[in-house]
Amino acid sequence: MSLLPVPPQKGQIEQLIDGLSHLPTYSIGRKTDNDMVIPNGKVSGEHARLIQCTATHFVLEDLVSKNGTFVNDMRITRKIVDKQDKIRLADTEYTLDELLDLLPGKSAKAVEANPVAPAVAAQKAEKPTLDFRAEFAELKPVYEQYPKLRRDCRNREKMIRTGSIILSSVVGISAVLTTGGGGLPFLQIMSGAGLSMLIPTLCSTLLSTDEKLELIDQEYRERYRCPNPACRDPFGTREWELLAQQKTCRRCQAVWVS
Repeated sequence: MSLLPVPPQKGQIEQLIDGLSHLPTYSIGRKTDNDMVIPNGKVSGEHARLIQCTATHFVLEDLVSKNGTFVNDMRITRKIVDKQDKIRLADTEYTLDELLDLLPGKSAKAVEANPVAPAVAAQKAEKPTLDFRAEFAELKPVYEQYPKLRRDCRNREKMIRTGSIILSSVVGISAVLTTGGGGLPFLQIMSGAGLSMLIPTLCSTLLSTDEKLELIDQEYRERYRCPNPACRDPFGTREWELLAQQKTCRRCQAVWVS
């Protein structure tokens, strides 16, 4: 007789979320004990730090450097940045990728951008052109979770409870918990569950409420779009159910619902 997975004990998901909310933080400066060393006399010994919020979004914070930290030519004290931004430390310019390249053994330290990308790519290669039914269905939890996360992000304990409710409903979560699954399987599950991959970040004490709200808005705008990569028409505040009744994208004719 096969044994059914034992339901996760009370507080187990909360403990996982709490553990994952300790965001990777990298120091930047001229001193050799920094995570990212910049051998430039105009760069301060401890110039700035980079906090990894998601696979694509970071918080860049100036550490009262003498010659400043700039994003897109504007001097900043602290700002959310992504791979589209131009970063300047004193007189030295970098893209975000170029900064991350300064990390020793970066592949081991940095979070993978998309741990399930090979499987997704294989599925897309096999499916008919303009058939985006599966991808469109995955946008429903994005739409549903967005207002919940915005509402609860001001309170860390409430956010953890919200995350527990969302993640408990994901198929397979109890198997990961009861088999002692590590962080990567847990993140893989979250990556397919709407905006739930943001929950550990939103529980972090390293970010302000305004920064958390900005991250939620940016991720929502980036993900809640036509799933056809050649289109990416933003849905804005349009209800998922009404889009489903529409069945296809009026711009690119991608099929959302049969």
